[in-house]
Amino acid sequence: MKAPSDVDWDNLHELVDINGGIADMPSWLTRDLAVAMYTDMVGTRTFDRKATIAQRQGRIGTYAIAEGHEAIQIGSAHALRPGDFVYPGYREHGVQIVRGMPLETILSYWRGLPNTTWDPPAMDQMVITVPIGSHLPHAVGHAYARRMLGKDVVTATYIGDGGTSENDFHSGLNFAGVWKTPTVFIASNNFYAISVPYEQQTASANLADKALGYGIPSERVNGFDVVAVYDATLRAVERAARGDGPTFIEAICYRFGPHATADDPALYRTKDEEELWRPYDPLLRMRKFLESNDWWDDARESESQTEASDAFDRALDTVSSISLPPRSDIVRHSFEKVPEMVVEQLHRMETDAGEPLSDVPGSDIWLVGEDDLPTGPTTDLTMADAINAALHHEMGIDPTTVLLGQDVAVAGGVFRITAGLLEKYGSERVIDTPINESGIIGTAIGMAMAGARPIAEIQFEGFSYPAFDQIASHLGRIRFRTQGNTSLPMVVRMPNGAGIGAHEHHCDSPEAYFAHVPGVVVVIPSTPADAKGLLAAAIRSNDPVMFLEPKVLYRAGKEPVPDASYELPIGRARIRRGGSDITLVTYGGMVSVSLDAADEVAQEGIDVEVIDLRTIYPWDIETVTGSVRRTGRLLFVQEPQRTGGVGAEIVAEVAERCGYDLAAPPRRLAATDAPWPQFAIEHHAMITATMVASELRALAGQ
Repeated sequence: MKAPSDVDWDNLHELVDINGGIADMPSWLTRDLAVAMYTDMVGTRTFDRKATIAQRQGRIGTYAIAEGHEAIQIGSAHALRPGDFVYPGYREHGVQIVRGMPLETILSYWRGLPNTTWDPPAMDQMVITVPIGSHLPHAVGHAYARRMLGKDVVTATYIGDGGTSENDFHSGLNFAGVWKTPTVFIASNNFYAISVPYEQQTASANLADKALGYGIPSERVNGFDVVAVYDATLRAVERAARGDGPTFIEAICYRFGPHATADDPALYRTKDEEELWRPYDPLLRMRKFLESNDWWDDARESESQTEASDAFDRALDTVSSISLPPRSDIVRHSFEKVPEMVVEQLHRMETDAGEPLSDVPGSDIWLVGEDDLPTGPTTDLTMADAINAALHHEMGIDPTTVLLGQDVAVAGGVFRITAGLLEKYGSERVIDTPINESGIIGTAIGMAMAGARPIAEIQFEGFSYPAFDQIASHLGRIRFRTQGNTSLPMVVRMPNGAGIGAHEHHCDSPEAYFAHVPGVVVVIPSTPADAKGLLAAAIRSNDPVMFLEPKVLYRAGKEPVPDASYELPIGRARIRRGGSDITLVTYGGMVSVSLDAADEVAQEGIDVEVIDLRTIYPWDIETVTGSVRRTGRLLFVQEPQRTGGVGAEIVAEVAERCGYDLAAPPRRLAATDAPWPQFAIEHHAMITATMVASELRALAGQ
């Protein structure tokens, strides 16, 4: 059992004691501020209890309860300045209320409606974050970008004691400590992570000690004392605004009632324990303080509760009367430029449901644009040189562009792709980060939220897996989560694939994972000229792009690349070789291998058309199916594992669309469903031109 007697109250910052007394009245604590904070505490408590009732009535969904946390939320929110930005967890209703968010917007979220009115840039607060702790790097990146852009903005982010066990708690604090960002971390320690007690979450005597390991000053505060929380947060905000870096605040509190309406606290704690904490209720403490100064009375209390209750009822009635949006709403905001294939998927669902087809604009916009290279001077470049040229140009024309990653600055990247950028654009925009891939992508997401255009590099593709939560939970979802009110104009670059004789995790091909993430575009170039134009398009896109660079092609050869800047259309395949007998579809490092195989079988009278997808998602269905309808045969070649790969998707789609045009069953050539082998025997797993030629002969019936 966790009892108040277990807490070392003497070592917590406290201004108003449990009886409402105060030893020394701070000069900033005016009557108006004290009354405003208590009024908001009453409003939050009222909102909380009425929302719980509404959930029991089936009027909203599962709801996270904040009772006992009011002082932490209200005190910290009042200490923030207009324009400061909040990254909440899922329990910060009080913060949202203080920061001016309409109750209708908050309740819309808990009713499960699309967040059409939750506009983060306008409201200076992000949507509720469900994956625990994953928003902390966003707050850090946001603060970094606003500082870089010359804006005086402090970010505040909230987490519970259980959340400090998450990986991104550590990446967030580490990046903030290294970058000295103007960020305030506020941790509510209520001693339970749902049912798991504090002692089973961490061996630390207190949470504040964790921050010290990252060079971040910390403070422990009595989280039942709204005045003390305000004071601690005010000092942290002032410190951050001065340029002195982040602060971590641990606020001790207790969660009265369940973690959420789906939780039964009787399973892990007793009623006796809860009753021991009741005298510490933050509302009781602050009301006693106000009454001792003749700033509050029963009439004001009743009036405040009535106003809050009526406001809740009006908001819930408004939200309850909102008509559910049409089916098209599930795709309309998934991308700024909704791919044609997504609209087709929607129309198929509507047809099967007997509904009229929706008009979703911009369905083919990914395919709009010229695919021709510009005329004028050219230079023979490798793919590595072409990517470097694109990075130099894009960073030169847009001062909001930031490059970050491991070893990208001083060393110029392990493949020297980013060479020369540090010298030209400086360490504020070309950043050698800590070795933490989740932190790299997470802070880049925050930078994009703040108005920057980040390019995050993952040193090797196999190192991207620790960051998959950021990619799947946030990179592809934030535009959808905010119903188009927030875009993430950012690129995640990484070398990709095998063929260079590298160790484990240095030769993976994770593109199929990324293609399965809704809201993310996946591009893989195969030539220097394409790499330059596609990367420029990716950097300028307002939709997030995973840009995978076949490392085997970095310096495999040179070709003339236009000196001028240009974009190539994302989502359009390129026919590398015309043919009439077989359609061979591939991408990345397998393009040159497939072309060699096509040339080999051409000597035997087999005419193969080779299509380079270039974009894995959204891929060019029209070009591929048009070719298959002419040739009647399809071979897909990919380097990574067979099952669930890109080839499986393309072959399935072609079979469905072109089944009656096929003269033979489609074939796939891929690696085995096994981990990539050690480099001494890597050749056993590699797809060769001889293998591709064999498949082509089998498909041709020879």
